[in-house]
Amino acid sequence: MTNQAQGTGWNREIPDRRYRKPPVIEALCEVYFADSAWDDTVPGAFYERIKSDFPEKRRREIQQAEFSVGFNEARAGVRTLPPWMQFISDEKHRMIQIAQNFLVVNQSAPYPHFEDWEPEISRSISIYRELAQPQKIERLGLRYINRVEIPASMSKIAMEDYFAIYPQFPQALGSTCSSFLVRVEAPQIDRGHTVLITFASSTPQEQTPNVQVFMLDLYDIAQPNKPLDHLDFDEAIKKAHCNLVTAFENSITERLRALFELQGQP
Repeated sequence: MTNQAQGTGWNREIPDRRYRKPPVIEALCEVYFADSAWDDTVPGAFYERIKSDFPEKRRREIQQAEFSVGFNEARAGVRTLPPWMQFISDEKHRMIQIAQNFLVVNQSAPYPHFEDWEPEISRSISIYRELAQPQKIERLGLRYINRVEIPASMSKIAMEDYFAIYPQFPQALGSTCSSFLVRVEAPQIDRGHTVLITFASSTPQEQTPNVQVFMLDLYDIAQPNKPLDHLDFDEAIKKAHCNLVTAFENSITERLRALFELQGQP
């Protein structure tokens, strides 16, 4: 997820780094609309437009827990929401999900470069807007979930050797922790953008027991203050990607970059 991103009328200096072993296990773009002209024909029409690339379709039922508290009474229940439709590629690592006022474009590993993935996002949003005719976009979300595996012996690694963000606690509590979760919310200089950084310990898979595993989850949320046209949307996504690249590169050290194997280096 590391390459230079630019948008119309803006520029930010970020490292133009590409890795042979990027840690991205999933990237996704979420779009929340408002006041769409949704009806039961939209999923089928959408599928006809993308089925050559996403031939498999699934229906996903959505349920929401509800709780209410009144005088001397509490109630709990489950409400069934309108279903989502999922369209999946033959190779199973790409998916588009749609519902009323909602669209998600998913890309699991192997993750391509952003400039290769972005046209798929742009095409999906264009088709959705043409068919469902939403009045506006209320929120955009761009998210990268990174799984970082560091070879380790029986002793714990020093996290500061690999990460610039990590938990710190009083020495009286000991020098190591068995598990942790750190969450930071960082408003960005780009108006309306906020980056959520979640850094947590994880467990190794059975086939790779001699590693220590960490999850670095980066999520840019943009809430535009005006309706977005096609060019505005593309710029907002580029800004979000730029913010996440900056967050990623500033959360890791050169020692970790060496494990990801920078392209262009021996």
